[in-house]
Amino acid sequence: MMTIEMLKEESSFYSRLLSSLVLWGVILIALLFSLKILEMIIFMCFGLVAQEEFYRMQQAKGHKIFRLAGFTAAFCLYLGIWFFQNVHAVGYSFYPFFEQILYFGLLTILFGQVIWNWDKLTNPIASIALTLLGFFYVAFLFSFLERISFCKGLPFNADAALFYIISVTKLSDTGAFLIGKNFGSHLLIPHVSPKKTWEGLGGGIFFSFLAGTFLPIGFSKFFVGFPLIDSILLSVVIGIIGAVGDLAKSVVKRDAHVKDSGHVIPGIGGLLDLIDSLLLSGPFFYFYCLFRYHLYP
Repeated sequence: MMTIEMLKEESSFYSRLLSSLVLWGVILIALLFSLKILEMIIFMCFGLVAQEEFYRMQQAKGHKIFRLAGFTAAFCLYLGIWFFQNVHAVGYSFYPFFEQILYFGLLTILFGQVIWNWDKLTNPIASIALTLLGFFYVAFLFSFLERISFCKGLPFNADAALFYIISVTKLSDTGAFLIGKNFGSHLLIPHVSPKKTWEGLGGGIFFSFLAGTFLPIGFSKFFVGFPLIDSILLSVVIGIIGAVGDLAKSVVKRDAHVKDSGHVIPGIGGLLDLIDSLLLSGPFFYFYCLFRYHLYP
């Protein structure tokens, strides 16, 4: 006989599954049909909302966050990647210079804010540090998915690359959740995340391995030029890195004493809860593309 707690857990599982299928389904459709503008809008919206959730958790702890500066820098970052890769593609060699100006401008504005509001701040350096952390941890790391989407010079479709990293990472999350929930008994790092288990970690790596093995085969026309051996080896590493990304988000939530980063997605919580593993797996796959195919960033 099922208890009320078991019914709640089952309901939460189905809500989580449905939310994930709808959200990532929209993104994967955009990738399959190469809807670049829609991809950019989705990345920008997801990134900004997740950054807002991070800032809100820090404000709940009593810290002053310079939200407008952080959001403006993030918006310029997402827009800049799109602009230099598409509208002004010939001048993409100037993009690193654009990023340097952006980071310099953000830091200068933050110090200006502290100088102007000195009497109103109890911990000014923490305000600067946490505003920067929200920008780099969420906006900067998440922007690598957009960079992959617009990456030129790959021997395979850039949308296929993005499809791959999202699918492998999220299937790893799914495997970790299913195996950990049903078979987990050995806690992984209980002082950071009390429910994550070694069995769940193994399940996540196994699911990512399955995804890395069968995606290039099942979508062979879409993945033309993507070596199968690369896909398999990468999938195992992505499963591990994705788990580290999930734990990094757990550190943020544990520090803020909250269960979920937000409540916008039924069964999951916030958008930061949805993209946490991609914040590290995305940059890793981007760097693989750069070094493997000798591309200019």
